[in-house]
Amino acid sequence: MELPTKGGGLGVLMAPLFAVAAIPAAVADTVPSAESRPGALETMVVLGTGTQTSIFENPASITALEAHELRRTPTTSVAELLRDVPGVRLFDDGTAGMKRISIRGETSRRVTIKVDGHALTDHSPYGTPLLLDPAIIERIEVVRGPSSVLSGSNAIGGVVNIITRRGGERPLEGSVSATGFSATRGYHSSATLQGASGAVDWRVTGSLADEGDRRTPEGRLSPSGFEQDQLSTHFGFRQGDHYVALKAEQYRLEADVYNPLPEGFTEFSIRLPQRDLRKVGLFYEGAPSSPAVSRVEASLYHQTVDRLFENQAAMTSGMTVGTTSDDRQTTYGADLQLELAVTGLGSSVLGLEYENDALATDKTSDVFMPFPPPAGQRSYTATSDEARIQTLSGYAQQAWELNDDTTAYFGGRVYAVEAELEASSDKALERNTDTRALGSLGLVYTPGDSWSLRANLAQGYSYPTLQQLFLTTTAGGQTTVGNPELLPEKANTVELGARYRDGRLTLDATLFHTRAEDYIGQEVDNTSGPQPIRRYVNIHQATTTGLELFGEHRLTATDTAFYLNGSVLRREYDFGESQTYDSGTPRLAGRLGVRQEWMPASAMRLEGDLFLRGESEVRERNAAGELTSRTAGFGTLNAYLGLQYADRLDVGLSLDNLLDKRYRSFGELTGEERSVTLTTTLHF
Repeated sequence: MELPTKGGGLGVLMAPLFAVAAIPAAVADTVPSAESRPGALETMVVLGTGTQTSIFENPASITALEAHELRRTPTTSVAELLRDVPGVRLFDDGTAGMKRISIRGETSRRVTIKVDGHALTDHSPYGTPLLLDPAIIERIEVVRGPSSVLSGSNAIGGVVNIITRRGGERPLEGSVSATGFSATRGYHSSATLQGASGAVDWRVTGSLADEGDRRTPEGRLSPSGFEQDQLSTHFGFRQGDHYVALKAEQYRLEADVYNPLPEGFTEFSIRLPQRDLRKVGLFYEGAPSSPAVSRVEASLYHQTVDRLFENQAAMTSGMTVGTTSDDRQTTYGADLQLELAVTGLGSSVLGLEYENDALATDKTSDVFMPFPPPAGQRSYTATSDEARIQTLSGYAQQAWELNDDTTAYFGGRVYAVEAELEASSDKALERNTDTRALGSLGLVYTPGDSWSLRANLAQGYSYPTLQQLFLTTTAGGQTTVGNPELLPEKANTVELGARYRDGRLTLDATLFHTRAEDYIGQEVDNTSGPQPIRRYVNIHQATTTGLELFGEHRLTATDTAFYLNGSVLRREYDFGESQTYDSGTPRLAGRLGVRQEWMPASAMRLEGDLFLRGESEVRERNAAGELTSRTAGFGTLNAYLGLQYADRLDVGLSLDNLLDKRYRSFGELTGEERSVTLTTTLHF
């Protein structure tokens, strides 16, 4: 829904909503009564402190989504599950089924994505896609803001840790789920078998999805469909206080890429015939008999990502370009974390992580130039490269209970990173190394059971990708080369936050300021010849100030709740010779709604949710001050109806864009038309 942004528009629409509902939104629970409903702030999380800590007592900005909350968003995209987390925005490059996320204006490349504590790495310029099927997710924890002390490199914008499901609780149980999407004429289906017997628990989950071209109020976006499938297994064994688990996942994706024909082109197509992930991980957690160590967690893992990229372009001048990139990324690593109980002050955490991330790529380029006539000239090149990043880091975090109401958290991490171009068919071999020490400081004050006040200082760190350091990429006739002299990106953040709970009102508000420097961008190398190429360089910094809100208010003696979540953000890019607030980030973004629950029978629960979702106008300018992109503010009206029967049947009906208005969120394709999504899950 496009709304004018001058003389009113979304700014006028959203501002009173933020003011009137100074309470941010919590996602609905599935228990029927308000009295028995646990607050979102009581959720226990690991991120932020390294140990099990409630969100209410956590120094970091954290949102947690539990399994019952995740199933309210029927989707094939993990990113869609995070759309309404304050400060989080979705991005896609037109590649169907491969949405990425941004946190607090920081691009996807500056957000750490973890699955069961292990980072998903990606060396494309776009950042890490979430290659995982929602059907296997147990919960998601999101830290908003830098968290490189506890969560590793790239956590400038924040961290998303996805925890996959374990085994069952009974000898044999399972579920079957089917979802239909009217906007793409597509479907998603999954089936799970799981069980437990004695000391053993297990699970097997398989899923399939096939979605066609997206339909919008202006017509169909073609091509924009995709197919995916996933197979996931878990096998666990418990002996006393010790638990060992083996997890394995295979995710396969074949996607079209929607890309409108650029000016000056007669043909421009991009395909992604393969984007596959395979992972095997071995996990241990337990409580040793040593009085000095209260808990040990350790893991080993190996994962591969296979990507095939194809690009064909023809220009009005007669020039044609065809490029392919066939990449394999192989990562293995090990993690060890100890919780100590030796200081008498509070919990202590020590950790050690090792990651070996390698990329092997084969690229081809076939270029035809129509000059000189009559035959013109054709050039074909084939290159191959092998590069690797090894990262060894150790970290520590200490909780210090100053008194009954106040706890301080001190943390630090030391990095040793080495990147190397190990083999190349056309480039000199290069190396890049870095050692770095980062710190964090948090303070939580709880004057009573209802209030929690906090302050947090955190640092972020993002090491360049292998593509940025060493590789050459050609797409659409434009060539970009790596730079082995790049510096890591860095960020410092200060946060002040308040949380409140009283059984009817839930409130979580955060005011933050982030300063990031040594951002990696691109500049034209005019000394490279008649056809200038682009080169990665450290060219600018960013300053972001914002307010995030999350909360819910339940009416007395009813199951009606009014909720709001959202963010107010002001972000400035500094390119050195120019500055701009047009940074590709909306000033206002959020969701406002009312939710109602009913119990028509003892075994039946119904839920209704009517909400408005939107954002303000977004503009983006480059270093020369030129406006490169703009989207108008928008708001969409949406609804959700859910039914749960006796823990055996779940039915969800999503009604999106009820007014069938044209809209586009910055960084995404044009929004879907008025559409219906129906999902049904049978448990046995």
